[in-house]
Amino acid sequence: MKGLLQAGTGTVVALALVACGGGGSSGNGSLGGGSPPPGGGSVQYNLQAGIANMVSKGLSVNVSMSGTVNATSTTPAASFTGTGTYTLSAAGASTSFNGAGAYGQIESINGTVTVSGQSQTVSTQVTNYYATGDSAFVGEVEKSEYDVAQASITWPTSLTGGAGGTLGTVLRYSDNTQSTSIGTAQLSYATTAPSTSGGAIGITLTTKIYDKNNSLIETDTRQYTMTSANVITFVSQQANNVASGTITVTAQ
Repeated sequence: MKGLLQAGTGTVVALALVACGGGGSSGNGSLGGGSPPPGGGSVQYNLQAGIANMVSKGLSVNVSMSGTVNATSTTPAASFTGTGTYTLSAAGASTSFNGAGAYGQIESINGTVTVSGQSQTVSTQVTNYYATGDSAFVGEVEKSEYDVAQASITWPTSLTGGAGGTLGTVLRYSDNTQSTSIGTAQLSYATTAPSTSGGAIGITLTTKIYDKNNSLIETDTRQYTMTSANVITFVSQQANNVASGTITVTAQ
């Protein structure tokens, strides 16, 4: 749940030189919710069902891209803009991940950005894995990283606006041998009340990524809306990488 924009930031940096744990959730209830704000009503939203639906059916949306690339010893800071497509594949038949049955969902961004006056193609992809029984997040694979949830990250089944809490921890490795640790990631969530009673709730998933010395190197946020029928709609993603820069992908 975190590698796509991390990879995208690195891609944009390269162009400038020529842009999801460990059981902290109980799996139900509103963690840290308190009293729901006005507009939330008594409608309950099931994020587990929403994630299962999104994994099963996938989604695709046109997006705009924007951000900045940090200065280096040889290049100045630069901003970029672009357009593309954000896609989550339909999971299809079950496969396996880290020795257990899972659904694999390919997450990708493909498009074109203009940085330092040059237009270049951006293409980045990761595969997220979800448990076959309850769609808990179990890990992620990208080109140079293999991430495993410390314990399956389950999703709350009863949310209201104003809820929030820790979801879990992801252990980051350089490859599937899991012999070389490269850090951890911490996943949390927060919700906002719908603007009208019974309307779509806002969901923000935040991932804080740490290196092996426990230094924060990137913060990723993903924003969605979800209806009371548990249909999730992509809104935006943003990554802020301490070394590389920022990238924001917004649905059009």
